[in-house]
Amino acid sequence: MKYIWIEEERERGFAEFRRKFFWRGGRATLRITADYRYAAYIGGRLVSNAQYADLPERKSVNETDVTPFLKKGENVLYIVAAHAGEDFAVSRTMVAAVGFEILENGEVIAASDENAEGRVAANYEIGDKITSQIGYGWRYDFTAAGGPWRSSRKVETGFSEVKRPVKAPTISSPLPCEVVAQGIFRYRGGRTAAERLQNAWMSTLRFSEMTGKERLTAATSGEPLRFSAAGGDGADGIFFIVDLKRETCGHLTFCVVADKPCKAAVGWGEHLADLRVRTEREGRNFACELALKAGENALDEYLYRIGCRYLCMYIESESAELVRLSVRETLYPFRLPEKHFGDRLLDKIYETGRRTLMLCAHDHYEDCPWREQALYGMDSRNQMLFGYGAFGEYELPRASLRLFADSLEEDGLIPLCAPARGRITIPSFSVYWLLAVCENAEADFDGEFVREMLPKAEKMLEIFRARSSGRGVSLFREPRYWNFHEWCEGLDGGNFNRTEDIPEEKDGILTALVRLASAKLSALERRLGRAEKAEDLRAFSESLRDGLEYFYDPDAGLYASYADEGGNRRGYHAYMQAAALSAADNMPEARKKSLCAALKAPEGKMTKMTLAALPMLYDAVMATDGDIGWCVENICSVFGKMLFSGATSYWETENGEADFNDAGSLCHGWSAVGCYVFDKYLGGGK
Repeated sequence: MKYIWIEEERERGFAEFRRKFFWRGGRATLRITADYRYAAYIGGRLVSNAQYADLPERKSVNETDVTPFLKKGENVLYIVAAHAGEDFAVSRTMVAAVGFEILENGEVIAASDENAEGRVAANYEIGDKITSQIGYGWRYDFTAAGGPWRSSRKVETGFSEVKRPVKAPTISSPLPCEVVAQGIFRYRGGRTAAERLQNAWMSTLRFSEMTGKERLTAATSGEPLRFSAAGGDGADGIFFIVDLKRETCGHLTFCVVADKPCKAAVGWGEHLADLRVRTEREGRNFACELALKAGENALDEYLYRIGCRYLCMYIESESAELVRLSVRETLYPFRLPEKHFGDRLLDKIYETGRRTLMLCAHDHYEDCPWREQALYGMDSRNQMLFGYGAFGEYELPRASLRLFADSLEEDGLIPLCAPARGRITIPSFSVYWLLAVCENAEADFDGEFVREMLPKAEKMLEIFRARSSGRGVSLFREPRYWNFHEWCEGLDGGNFNRTEDIPEEKDGILTALVRLASAKLSALERRLGRAEKAEDLRAFSESLRDGLEYFYDPDAGLYASYADEGGNRRGYHAYMQAAALSAADNMPEARKKSLCAALKAPEGKMTKMTLAALPMLYDAVMATDGDIGWCVENICSVFGKMLFSGATSYWETENGEADFNDAGSLCHGWSAVGCYVFDKYLGGGK
């Protein structure tokens, strides 16, 4: 495929292209790819978007049947594309490029060649950085006319093309919503649009006062609403907030009619804990700026995906008509088998867990749809494991595992996020990748995929073997390694911006994880008939099992999370006890029962486990005493609390939005553990 870009050289930005072509009436297919983001239209209708997060060596090409969008004779393909210009957690920067072909009955009738015209995008401009994971956002100018169209320039990319490895997400009609607040505002400073919305003085007015209509009937009607606050008492303009009724993710869509050219901004967020949409927190910016023209301003924004429940719009005018402010929900097309567990609360816990998983998977798994949208090793392993029962989905896990494998760092470990190039690496997340490869084979064996992954898995395991001894696996001391396990004191890995080596210590949780991963890899090697390799891995795994004894503190009756060469132990965490129960199958029965009892009542004995590590907890309890009643009761306590607080998806931590200095996510894939437990231990709702 040929590749093109506009003549203008820019570090980052937006470009648009058009290509005329003649269609005779046969079946037509569009093959298209871009370095970062794109949206393609024929006859003004979207035909393709959602560039897969990939690498130059495996550039993903979307293929779409565009026959229904064509008319006989001349047609025009229009493309708007974004170039990032730098690495972010969700993407790896490449040469700016768009490539496409339109085939009619297999014959190319149009392509990204010298006949394609391009220019700097007329309406899009680079906006504020949304987050360091997602990258830059956008501004949209409805008043801009755009420059002249010129011939596009040829680009040499070095891309190796492959077919998109997973199904494309679906896109819905605009979701129904309700206007829940309205009034006037006055800006009081802020560097970004999101800061200005977050800091603005707001004065709410009654719905009927601003619209002349009854709130009970008009706020949810979907009919156009004219908001007016004549006089405004020195206000900068009017605002309104809409509630989409539950957590969602997708593409922003709006239509407003402005009385005059003016500025505006749209913000998005997951809650109204600030009595407004929380659009900014510590440099994260969940808003886009707009320049409105007099008259109708309508946009279906298909380059970026947002995660939210609430939307707000601030318009620098004393009146405007709101026709639409919503989201077109975007979801991976999972299969949804019917599930019932004989109890309404259990059914609701499962349903909300599955909804959480759906919101955190598009091109690949994502930790959360709001703040990061990034593929992490531990997060995605949880989501894969939970999804085998919830969806019966195996291709999306394999694609995400391959994306990690293709993105390995020079040291052979996975990056913090794939396909990004990271400056820090979490060693334990690489072990979770090893576990996930094996668990995928256990759930749905694909010999070709296993053979593809095994060489990298074997090499990765050797990295941990090199840091192992009879006393377990050592911490990774070098500055680039962040020895994170979970978000609790003592296991959060400390300062990931350090510049010095940390003291030598053995890591109990890492030892247990590597023990489990090497045992599973051994079984996988044996299944492929590689007896010698299987035996080697089995012996290594058992040496780590024996090494776990080094962490046991007989006085405390618990396993320490860390131990130095002098035998000094520190840190007593629930995660460590669950990991030891799972990995040390030679543990004395009395100790097993004691640890299991302590896990069920950890207060005052150890640091509690966070939501991310709960699969280990429930598996350990079930393996030790089979107490499914306690597991279900615990799940109902933790996640029922969220439901009774109004949650429509599960939170990143039990502290909700207030955690991480008011940046906690209210939708996090690693928290859907109820689906896993109910499917594995309650018969899957059959």
